[in-house]
Amino acid sequence: MTLKTYFLHACLVALAVLAGCATAPSHPGLAGQAMPELIPVRDFVASTRSTGGHSVSPDGKKLAWFGADGISAAIWVKSITPEHGLGGGENDAKSFVIQARYYRWSADSEYLFIVADAGGDEDAHVHVGQVNGNSKVLTDLTPYAKTNSHVLRAVSGSADVIITSNRRDKKVFDLYRVSPANGKSELLATNPGNVAWWGVDKKGQLRSRMVLEGDSSLLQLPSPQQTDPWITTARASRFDSLHFLEFDDDGKSAWALSNRSRDKQALVRVNLQTGAETVEFAVDDVDLESVRLKQKNTIPLTASSLPGYPRLEVFDPTLRARLAALTGGKPADVQITSIDDNERQMTVFVGTDKGGKTYLLRSDSSLPEPLGEGAMNRMAHLLADTRPIAFTSRDGLTLNGYLTLPVGVAPRKLPMVLLVHGGPWARDRWSAGNTNRSMQQFLANRGYAVLQVNYRGSTGYGKAFLEKAVGEFAGKMHDDLIDGVDWAVKTGLADPERVAIYGASYGGYAAMVGATFTPDVFACAVNIVGVTHLARLIETAPAYWELGKPWWTRYVGDPANPQQRAIMDAKSPLFKANQVKKPVLIMHGVNDARVKLEQSDLMVAALQKAGKQVDYVTFKGDGHGNQKWNNNLTMYRKTEDFLATCLGGRTSGFDYYQLASWMF
Repeated sequence: MTLKTYFLHACLVALAVLAGCATAPSHPGLAGQAMPELIPVRDFVASTRSTGGHSVSPDGKKLAWFGADGISAAIWVKSITPEHGLGGGENDAKSFVIQARYYRWSADSEYLFIVADAGGDEDAHVHVGQVNGNSKVLTDLTPYAKTNSHVLRAVSGSADVIITSNRRDKKVFDLYRVSPANGKSELLATNPGNVAWWGVDKKGQLRSRMVLEGDSSLLQLPSPQQTDPWITTARASRFDSLHFLEFDDDGKSAWALSNRSRDKQALVRVNLQTGAETVEFAVDDVDLESVRLKQKNTIPLTASSLPGYPRLEVFDPTLRARLAALTGGKPADVQITSIDDNERQMTVFVGTDKGGKTYLLRSDSSLPEPLGEGAMNRMAHLLADTRPIAFTSRDGLTLNGYLTLPVGVAPRKLPMVLLVHGGPWARDRWSAGNTNRSMQQFLANRGYAVLQVNYRGSTGYGKAFLEKAVGEFAGKMHDDLIDGVDWAVKTGLADPERVAIYGASYGGYAAMVGATFTPDVFACAVNIVGVTHLARLIETAPAYWELGKPWWTRYVGDPANPQQRAIMDAKSPLFKANQVKKPVLIMHGVNDARVKLEQSDLMVAALQKAGKQVDYVTFKGDGHGNQKWNNNLTMYRKTEDFLATCLGGRTSGFDYYQLASWMF
């Protein structure tokens, strides 16, 4: 018997033995309910048919997107024909096999610049592939070990790209212009150690920079004086937001998203000579999240915000009607993801709480052309509705979030998962977005009510709401989460004896705070790549976090200050392991560059020493969040089995994809 035959025989035997291992729910709120089909874990994490991230080339002749080539992650590229959309036949399409973070077109449409960190260690490299021809070879334009390089923008009128890289000094990023044809790199600007942002226009000209000085950020322009090459034109708090979108052609002004001198982030025009801002568009209740500008004359096309359901302001009436037609009159997250230089074609992503689809829209009146969809769309009929919710915290603050209830189940005293977002300077969103996975839908399918709370410190709700998190790790930020649980219990939705807390990164920290600071609230906790020792997080942070450390010390503390370190230790779950009362599941990527594996190693050791129940899983080849499907398969399987034990939901049991995952 050959090795291959033996392996196949073993697989068949294993499948026979393991078939039918799914378990029914044991929680009384789920027993006997008309729940939908149990969706296999593999459908959430290992779909080879899902696509996303579509982008039309600047010349409008090609389309690129994320997909799979066989069982490998890949970026595809294919021709677009004026008459028939995607054309050229199957032989026209080709793939670049790579697990990528993102990609960008060259301005001449001849190349794709692809950014990837293969091991999840944030050793990010910029690769380039030729769009035309049969070659699928990718060349590393930044072949420097232990460095972090990213694409800033393509240079119009050429194939060149502007790249930021910390190859010279790991703490800061210099500016380079790189030719994809020969890999030649030209240093445009050296970072003196305090430049947080480089402002480069479409033509590749350095127009401005943002310098950090104490608690201030300085907007600086190149000066004609040789003695002082930069001149400061504006000063603001480094804790305000000022995100430049694009420069005007004359270089005298720029579009930006800013909350300087206001609470909510707005679309502004910035006079670069004086730093003065003119508000062009804003909403009263939340921050503007994103703005899409026109290609030709650089004026606003759309503006997005997220008060609960997504909201899109479209400034062109004709386009407004065409985008509205894509939603069917229902809530949707509509985003223009690319436009060609002549503004004749655009790709539009339409996301909902059950997945997302992408369309090609032409400037004529032709119908939208479907380009692709995420894995969740194929199971949408089995998925649950997610709705915005709001409640009041114990100190009178309005808190927003989302609630997902399992399909076919009466919403009374259900087992519930408090799903905490990371960051913490981020937020939960209604739309599933450009992803093949959705943890809240996975949990709802297993029978759980899923509560997501945008606690104080979350982005999107204005500066004042963000700053209410200063000094509140394991304090009022956690109170907000507990208040969310209390709200769900008082409304009759949640069984107070069967609530789990689950999160990644800061969410993992929150899960461990829940297990140690408020152990009677939760039946169990799941911590993924979570912080357990705050001081060590800052001490072991990647070198390129250096300019961002003042943000951490303002909100959390300075570990070099003995008094502040003592406070940080008092807020670190590691030192309260003996207070854990319920089971804990901890999972962590071995190559995590942000929250080092040490954080979980120490926590697990402390829990074991204290005689607590803990299950520990590590993921090889991944870091701060899994890219590899086999690791995600393990994460989801561990999650459903663990929660079934402590909350009483259902589990699918062994998934036959696990056999293949062991080979990776």
